[in-house]
Formats: sequence, C-alpha cells, structure tokens
Amino acid sequence: MTVFEPTEQARVAAARATVLAGIARRRTLFTSAWNGRALLVLADLLDIVALSFYEEAPDADGIPTDADLALAAAEVVAAETPGTGFPVGLAQYVTHAVTRRPLVVPGADGGDRSADDARLVTALETLHGHLAAAASETVALALLEAVFALHDKRADLIQLARG
Repeated sequence: MTVFEPTEQARVAAARATVLAGIARRRTLFTSAWNGRALLVLADLLDIVALSFYEEAPDADGIPTDADLALAAAEVVAAETPGTGFPVGLAQYVTHAVTRRPLVVPGADGGDRSADDARLVTALETLHGHLAAAASETVALALLEAVFALHDKRADLIQLARG
C-alpha cells in the first residue's frame, strides 16, 4: 500500500473547505432552526471535503471523488435553503485552489436587479479578483470570510425582495 501525500494545492483547498465549514457553524448561532440545520449539514459536508483532499488521491481534474460528491451535495443544500447565505456555486471557492478556474458570481446575469444587488455583485467581483491574486493563503482565507459575508447580505436582500 502506498502512502498518499496531498499536494500543496490540495492542502489549500482543504483549508478553504475548513474555513467555509467554520463560517457555516458560526452562522447557526443567529438563524432559524431550519437554516441552522442546513448550515450544520453544510459544515459536515465541507468537513468531508477537507478530509478528502488530505486522504484521497485526486481524479484527473485534481479533485478527489469524495470531495466532488460532497461539494455537489453542499450545493444542493445551498440551493434548497437560500436563507443560509451560502451561494449555489460554493464549490468553486474550494476547487479554485486546484483548478484555478475563474470565480463567478452566481445569479449575476445582468438581468433586472436592484441597485443594492448590483453593488453587492460588483463588490463580489472585486473580491473574486483579489482572491485569485492573493499573495498568500492567509490573505485568501480572510478574503473568503469577506466574500461569504457579502453572499449572506445578498441572500438577505433577495429574501427581502421576495417578501
């Protein structure tokens, strides 16, 4: 049996998943029981992602199979419970460390949006640029906190607009 040693990119992706799991756990303190349960599920799935990057050899795209499955499940949870403030495209924030694919703002299609939402989308796009160009992973993890604070504000804004 060979011993698997994760790459530096895998370690970075695991750290990002761990930060997102921490954000989810902190948000459970200030939300409804329904959203709180969904946040705990998200945190558990993100823990699986982090462990997978450390313990499992990656597929051809650089993402371990278990991490890929857990990220897909996390995105389903985020889509079903928008009150968590986690965007549907949350997997990109973890996998970006490995794939370096450009980060996109979910739902920023340029359609009919309020001025507040447009400002939040602009701020998110700016933070995405800083995240992609972060000089160190410590800076990137701090930027992730800011990005998810904006996603939370955006989710609140969308819920307000729906009434």
